[in-house]
Amino acid sequence: MTTPKYLWPILITAFLLETLCVTYGLYIPSLVGYLSILHTASGLVVAWALLWTKPSPTHFKLKNFSFAAPNRYRWLLTAMVAVMMIQQFARWKEEIPLDFHDSDMLPIIQKMCSRFLSGERQHVYDIIPEIWGGMQPIYLPAMWMPFAIPIWLHLDMRWMTVLMFFLVFCFFIWKIDPVKKHASTAMGATFLLLWWLFADSKAGLVPYTEEGVVIFFYVLLVMALHRQNAWLTGLAISMCVLSRYALIGWIPAYLLFLVYRKQYKDLGKVIAVGAACFLLLVLLPFGWTMIRPILELPSKYIEFAKRVWHDSPHVFSQGLGWAKFFGAQRIEKMHYLLMVLSLVVPTTGMIIGLELHKRYSIPMQNLPLVLLKVTMVIFYSFIDVPYLYLFYTSSYVSLIAITYFIMQEDEKVMAIS
Repeated sequence: MTTPKYLWPILITAFLLETLCVTYGLYIPSLVGYLSILHTASGLVVAWALLWTKPSPTHFKLKNFSFAAPNRYRWLLTAMVAVMMIQQFARWKEEIPLDFHDSDMLPIIQKMCSRFLSGERQHVYDIIPEIWGGMQPIYLPAMWMPFAIPIWLHLDMRWMTVLMFFLVFCFFIWKIDPVKKHASTAMGATFLLLWWLFADSKAGLVPYTEEGVVIFFYVLLVMALHRQNAWLTGLAISMCVLSRYALIGWIPAYLLFLVYRKQYKDLGKVIAVGAACFLLLVLLPFGWTMIRPILELPSKYIEFAKRVWHDSPHVFSQGLGWAKFFGAQRIEKMHYLLMVLSLVVPTTGMIIGLELHKRYSIPMQNLPLVLLKVTMVIFYSFIDVPYLYLFYTSSYVSLIAITYFIMQEDEKVMAIS
């Protein structure tokens, strides 16, 4: 099957629309319902377009970091972004101190890290009496453990979020050629997204949440899938599952893909790394004591969603996500729909994709990435409580996937010329 003629305009338009939906489009309240639908549709179009990209098992070389053109532009943009991030975060740090009354996520993680660093590993998941009179920590290890580093260094723990975004931006800008035509529009959307996250109070991600770490792990997974590195893929999957398990329904689809292609060695590597991460990050440091509260968590989502509907209905009415269309009376239906779609669609999609490859020769090399994006779109569109900061993980999956598309298009142009 030939590549669609207008694939690049379709892909970049979908990415721009997806980006606008989670940024400045939200300042038009009358459009929020339409934005929710457009955001879902744009994400699915991005997924479809990615079907025609190919894995890129390439590696950085030291010479790539020279000061020769076009690297001087990369160095300039990297420095500009670093200065912007540091300045903007310094402002957030002064204006918004860590306070569980404003947002309890980071204060909970701070307490968990402090217990861990002081050697109280068996008490990391004990109730925290200082927060809301007794808060049960429920965060998975890969989500909170990275924040132990800045706490150990006696820094504001949110510097970890800044570092994660900086590393993601560096990957983007050092993979593309900023002077080539395919890069310009993607760069515009990237800077728009970064400015929104660091300079606009509506986003709230940097000063209030831990989501930068989650975004980094999902970006790492996109990189691993493109590099076709089973060890790195297994590590990235483990970190994603042990931070925010939005991709849980995608994992069987990916394993099915490896079995279909008879990549049994890669399958063994992925499973081995997953088992090792579970052992090293969960069982050895904490034992089985943390497993029960984590397993019980999904059953509590419905009650939590009801409380948010009662206390903060603007989370649904003014943000993305389809919960607003279901309303407070259909929380249970939406929750079970989320579970069914998240678990069924990825594997069904993989089966259909592999069958279409056999019959009509549609590309299949990038099916895992395509279905990862589809899984992200479904999970966040139907999530029980659609806090805005959650949606940026899917945006960065799009961004890094498009980065590889840009690389491949520029390579085609160079080959022709």
